[in-house]
Amino acid sequence: MNLSTDCERVRVTLMAVFDGEGGQESAADRQHVLTCAPCRRWLEDLQSMTTQLQGLPYQNARMDLWLSVEGRIHDSEQRLTLTRQLWPVGALLLVWRAAQLFVDLPVPMLHPLVPLAAAVVAVWLVAGDPLAIETSAPELQKRGI
Repeated sequence: MNLSTDCERVRVTLMAVFDGEGGQESAADRQHVLTCAPCRRWLEDLQSMTTQLQGLPYQNARMDLWLSVEGRIHDSEQRLTLTRQLWPVGALLLVWRAAQLFVDLPVPMLHPLVPLAAAVVAVWLVAGDPLAIETSAPELQKRGI
């Protein structure tokens, strides 16, 4: 169904009037609705839907923003703690590398294992427990938990 430019203009104007965003509908708009059957049907549907929606009871939504704010504060504190936890891992790697350069260690198997262990510890500190199931408050609310 192709609408003419007049139909589109009138519908946008009428929607603005219904939403309280526009002024009054003009005489030309009223005349168009009286002569155009699709626009008249559209206006009747819009009025019916508006009446039905205004008659619906809505629960008062009490939004508590503290949960999301608290989570963000906790995240920034956790980043500071994470940085403090990663410093010893970096220092350990530097000490290990210095020991490799200055001392000839008799166990060559330790050379790749210590950096690998340090990398695993660093990833564990950054990512947390990879087996933990994490959920967020909006997800729990969506599920009704």
